[in-house]
Amino acid sequence: MRDGGRRYFARVGAEIPQHGISRAAERRCATLAAQAGIAPDVIFAEHGIMITALVAGEALDLASAQDTQMMERIAGLLRRLHAIRWQADLPDFCPVAVSRRYLSLLPDAALPVRRGRIAACLALLPSLPAQCLIHADLIPENFIRDGERLWVVDWEYAGNGVPATDLAMVISNFSLGAAAADAFLDAYGPVDRDILEGLGVAAIVREALWCLMQAEVGGMTGDLPQYTALCLGRLEQVLR
Repeated sequence: MRDGGRRYFARVGAEIPQHGISRAAERRCATLAAQAGIAPDVIFAEHGIMITALVAGEALDLASAQDTQMMERIAGLLRRLHAIRWQADLPDFCPVAVSRRYLSLLPDAALPVRRGRIAACLALLPSLPAQCLIHADLIPENFIRDGERLWVVDWEYAGNGVPATDLAMVISNFSLGAAAADAFLDAYGPVDRDILEGLGVAAIVREALWCLMQAEVGGMTGDLPQYTALCLGRLEQVLR
């Protein structure tokens, strides 16, 4: 949309309790990220409508995101994000807790593996006190490059959490091999690798269960069938 010589991006969204999505929390997280120069400015956010400054660029895809220099830029962006301290007015995001909520809501018929296998996996994973602002939905398409800068968009799952959650999501959702993951973490800075490994599994479980819940909420539309197949394949790998 345009207003005079300026261009904006507008999105209409409702509360989605199955996913824990609050539009008030989304607005707050997007505003904090914009103030840190990580996300586009929030112009208006009321009644389910959010208008932000338009980033005239292109979203990353899996191939462009895996470029070594791009991964270094992403690591730097996440350092800035995780410097934003815990906020009392935001919900916590823990992939283990989210996965348990999804598991409690999904019917047996929607699960491709036995509920007990997933629950047993989750019982072994860490649940840590929230420390800072995290994005919690880091897929390549949520990064936009405009030539000079890299931006992060789509803050509807964001909240308080631990940095390792975002790092684990990047490693999983960007399909980073061991060497690429090590280079990404070296660029980011110190992180507890044992915690990261556990949250890496949690990120995979959460993403797979998200797909199944999204199918329950809105049906298998668009590219969800293909993405679900990818995520369920990853789930099978960690449940072995």
